[in-house]
Amino acid sequence: MNQLLAGLLLWLNAHGFAECTGLPDIQRVTSAQTRGYVAWYQSGVINLSERFDYDGLLLVGGGQRSTLARSALLHELVHFCQAQREGPLHRYSESAWNEREDQAYKVQTLFLREQGSSTVLMWRKDREG
Repeated sequence: MNQLLAGLLLWLNAHGFAECTGLPDIQRVTSAQTRGYVAWYQSGVINLSERFDYDGLLLVGGGQRSTLARSALLHELVHFCQAQREGPLHRYSESAWNEREDQAYKVQTLFLREQGSSTVLMWRKDREG
């Protein structure tokens, strides 16, 4: 897992997160602990839900499902890097949180494009209007 994380962080460093250093802690948790998402970042820890087939999707490369799983891990690594650069998210407003999500989804989509996927991901903000 550390080799995969290091490779994804190198990719991030080459794509605008040069100040991002170190590795986050990775925990395998229940889906409830990731708020129903496949992964969740908080305070230096990336939680991966049981919805990940850890070895088959993350550690064995190749295939669209593996690429998508790695992109989800990359998305959470963006949040790890954002926290290093900008500080913990709890100090910021909802709009700052939305901006961080927008950036993470854009980086994730760029990664997918570079891997040959046409998948486009974006953060959906529900707004009253």
